[in-house]
Amino acid sequence: MKRKIVLPLMAIALLGISGCEDKKESDSKTDVTKSSISSTKQQEDAETSSSEIEEQKTDDKTDLDTIQKVLKEQTKAEKLTKLFEKDDVITNGDNNVNFTINGYQYLKIENFSRDFAVSYGDQNKEGGVLLVSATFKNNSDTSVYAGPGFSMSVVGYDSAIGRDEDLLENDLVGELLDKKNELKPNEELSGYVALGVKPAAMEKITESGTAEFELPGFYSKPDSFSKADTIVEPKKESIALTNEGESSNTEASQFYEDKITTENMGTKTMIDEKKLEKVENFENVAITAEGSQITSFEPNEEQASRFSKFESGVILITVKLNIRNDGDTPLNVDSTSATLKIGDSVKMMSENMLQTKNGADEVGKGEEATKCLVFALDKESYEKLYKDQDLLLDVNLYDTNFKRITKIGNILFELT
Repeated sequence: MKRKIVLPLMAIALLGISGCEDKKESDSKTDVTKSSISSTKQQEDAETSSSEIEEQKTDDKTDLDTIQKVLKEQTKAEKLTKLFEKDDVITNGDNNVNFTINGYQYLKIENFSRDFAVSYGDQNKEGGVLLVSATFKNNSDTSVYAGPGFSMSVVGYDSAIGRDEDLLENDLVGELLDKKNELKPNEELSGYVALGVKPAAMEKITESGTAEFELPGFYSKPDSFSKADTIVEPKKESIALTNEGESSNTEASQFYEDKITTENMGTKTMIDEKKLEKVENFENVAITAEGSQITSFEPNEEQASRFSKFESGVILITVKLNIRNDGDTPLNVDSTSATLKIGDSVKMMSENMLQTKNGADEVGKGEEATKCLVFALDKESYEKLYKDQDLLLDVNLYDTNFKRITKIGNILFELT
């Protein structure tokens, strides 16, 4: 006989208290093998004070601690250790539609039931669990459909780490699947999801301290993940899983979000940073060069081969642009590129493989988006030849058909 424990869930951002279900208890001698928590509610317009939000955050943390105990029982683990926890809110979306991680715990289980051995590399000596508290929320007046998520990647570990449905019965994802991924108008769905982490992945987490977590997006049609039906783009977020990883994420936050930073490719060291706030206009498009960063970059072991041609080391020049479109032609801001002229002779193209795509491939009239352009230089050449040279950025804009709509010299920024 199974026992299901249902707890009150406390949403974090501008939410009331979710309804709670009765606890169903079995005989004290009955083994607990699976458990779940999820709740749905129709939202009412309300305002929540900052003090209430803090109380809710505390209650969410308590819920995670309770589910941790349930997890220990259902896996029959002799020992469960909390390796790391975080209760900072991570959100994808806007006020109308959003997905929120309320908090998470990274746990280690030891000597657990052989029923879970397959999930942990055909052994039951040790394994990891990422326990996530999350909320899907639809404040709009139409139904929306949640996309896939709840997976993460770790530097040095080749496989994706995903949800393990056997760790929590009828978890948040299961509840969502029962609803065919639909969130009705003014509906909120909260609950927990557990990701199983194999020992090999745990070793890499110890080394890197972080993981890249996929946050679900939202769509206007069921089973459609096309750009035309996208309401909120899915996105990836770096999460800390060790104290060292938390420090690394804090340090990384000072850098512009190129792939080097967002995918944790290695270590950046700031050499020079300039706030520019320079604006150039092309037809009905305003392009703002917000700033530039020059950094020394040391790739990690997994990325070292990609930068092998830089024998003396790598210098990166990253420029952050904001592009506002007030014209009738939609822009593909994700495809924005540039040429960097160094001094009077050297020209180099931006490195597309080091630049992120932010779902800004169709920026319409009245909309804006950001783009970080990256240039890679050999460290010795930079220090001996380019360090004190003038830098001139020539930006290229593209429409949604990938056609370049600017000519050389239309959009120029002096970076020095």
